[in-house]
Amino acid sequence: MTVKIATDSSCDICLEEAHKLSITIIPLYIQIGSKSYRDGIDLNIDELHELGHAQELPKTSAPSPGDFLKVYSQLSAGTDQIISIHLSSGYSGVCNVASLAKTYLEDRCRVEIIDSNTVSAGLALIVTASARAAQEGQNLDQIVEMLHEMIPRVRMFGKTDSFPPILKGRRFRLSGGITLLGKIGTALGTKMLGEVYDGGKIRSPVLTFGQARALKRLKRWVEGFVGVTEIAIAYSTMLNEAEMLAQHLETLVPREHILITRFGCATSTYIGSRALAMALL
Repeated sequence: MTVKIATDSSCDICLEEAHKLSITIIPLYIQIGSKSYRDGIDLNIDELHELGHAQELPKTSAPSPGDFLKVYSQLSAGTDQIISIHLSSGYSGVCNVASLAKTYLEDRCRVEIIDSNTVSAGLALIVTASARAAQEGQNLDQIVEMLHEMIPRVRMFGKTDSFPPILKGRRFRLSGGITLLGKIGTALGTKMLGEVYDGGKIRSPVLTFGQARALKRLKRWVEGFVGVTEIAIAYSTMLNEAEMLAQHLETLVPREHILITRFGCATSTYIGSRALAMALL
């Protein structure tokens, strides 16, 4: 039987891509005021930006054990092997909830829970590579071995035009120096760039003026790594900026190996509406 791949909505994979690769996406919950919404089902990203401006800062929560169990039970009707790949435990307790849910399956199906140690574009690269391997006929053990080799190689970089949402969201583990630099950047009206690693830490921060300089800096990061074969770019509201970055990177990686996707509600809750992420594999 073909291995089934599941993930959560922080992967920021569009539904069309998920359907093509037979990826099951389990939605996180978005809490705005007293109301709770399923990411991408009850609330889309444009609605989030509208509601977020009008009300208090949204919050997120993991799917319940029942949500995971329902998905695993449905998938087990057509397979006896499931790999469930999720955002880093540094951001959320999703992996813990998924691990609890799988205990209720007993011996009906083998489920492997994988902590990706990343999120968004980084998670998208890992999940799509796993789904392709499953479609090619690799078994669970082969894909899990591939994941253990792949996850440490994924690198992710980000750019934001607005630091306050990152500071308020408290999902990134910001040092005092990073926080100060972000506040300086906000005062000067600059863009802040850096590498996001180890479940929410930030290193190699850079402040720069202008979109062109920011995109060139992102490209230089890619040039610093040997053997990059896949890139994912996630954007908030500025598709044209993501496409411009992809054009810059085409000299390094073929365009068909550069995925452009949009941040979902869960990710956008903590980074605001003017951010960009780039993941390398």
